[in-house]
Amino acid sequence: MAVEVIFIPVIFKLVNVDEKDLYKNKSWEERKKIIPKMVKYAIKNGNKPAARKFNTYPSTVRRWVKEYKKNEK
Repeated sequence: MAVEVIFIPVIFKLVNVDEKDLYKNKSWEERKKIIPKMVKYAIKNGNKPAARKFNTYPSTVRRWVKEYKKNEK
């Protein structure tokens, strides 16, 4: 008795995301424009939702929120 394994490719599409707001694969100049938006969104909604929205890692969001709060004082 042979078992047949079927692989189904799963394609993830980011919903309600504007390409210009994505963080990954951007130059530093482009990232400098995105970081303030990402920090504001993270403060309002949390790090994980911000990471999902801006296509990056929660640790990256935490780092920038920490920097923002440190420079705010």
